[in-house]
Amino acid sequence: MKNYNTSGVDCAKNVMQISVDSPNNNQLQNKALSRKKFSEFLAKQKPSLVAFEACATAHYWARMAQRYGHSVKIIPAKTIVPFRQGHKTDSNDALAVAEAARRPNIKEAPMKSVEQQGMQSIQRSRELLIQEKTALSNHIRGLLMEFGVVIPQGFAALTRAIPEVLEDGDNELPDSYRPTLARMYTRFLQLKEDATFLDKEIEQLVKHNAACTRLTKLEGVGPIGSLLLFASFGTGKAFHNGREYSAYIGLTPKQYSSGGKTNIIGISKHVANRRLRAVLIQGARAYVHKMKEPKTRKDQWLCSLIQRAGYGRAAVALANKNVRTAWALLTQGTEYNAQHA
Repeated sequence: MKNYNTSGVDCAKNVMQISVDSPNNNQLQNKALSRKKFSEFLAKQKPSLVAFEACATAHYWARMAQRYGHSVKIIPAKTIVPFRQGHKTDSNDALAVAEAARRPNIKEAPMKSVEQQGMQSIQRSRELLIQEKTALSNHIRGLLMEFGVVIPQGFAALTRAIPEVLEDGDNELPDSYRPTLARMYTRFLQLKEDATFLDKEIEQLVKHNAACTRLTKLEGVGPIGSLLLFASFGTGKAFHNGREYSAYIGLTPKQYSSGGKTNIIGISKHVANRRLRAVLIQGARAYVHKMKEPKTRKDQWLCSLIQRAGYGRAAVALANKNVRTAWALLTQGTEYNAQHA
């Protein structure tokens, strides 16, 4: 793409700021376009490199640019910040995106397909339902405690207790609040039903997707973990090896080295795909605590690691190894064999 123009795009809801640079690093234009005008711009523009800041609608516009024959890059926002000069404006942001796109070794965000974004959307919706269910559960418990009604922890305990509380006429629950509590309880049951429906839908999606089915064979990786791994992987071009994929998720240790001295510290708490990392570590913890006797070479490695470092670090190490193995499975299309892991 050395002889092609480079277009940096700062996406927004209704206005797209685009900065077009020539191969000689001369700025040809930097202006704001409406969604319709930007679509026409992509159709009329000669094949070029179009770079987007990784934000809402970036994947939609990137796929459209690809259909018109352009090469596409989606660059994380934190990578673009060092290239911005002057105040934070749309024009400066678009210019920074174009500048970052021309730099070598820039880490790109994985480009997702429509199917992968659909899977990710289902999981995000499931998380929202669970968060709402938890918030509503805490809301009901907190209000009932004001009337001397204490419900044990857990959704099952709440489901059993509320009908008894409503039917009990001897408690201090006022009659004016009982209809509202009944409505809140009905909403809680509906959220629980919707979350269960999405769980079954995820299981069916994983079952009918060959890549996700292969990923579920990894130790501690279930339907949700395999779906998120497949969705976050994108086309795979953003990761040259398994370690880069693991670093993107946030399972590799940070390095702070200087003067020839190498200092390795813990995993990052902020720069990571925290949703996926949490799911993978939870699955790894379940496998570590459930394992009794090592049956494979990988189990033997895990047992020795547990003895040296403990269950927590062993679970993180297992999640890290699973991600690297997942990269190999997705890029090569092979089946997982635990005996040779």
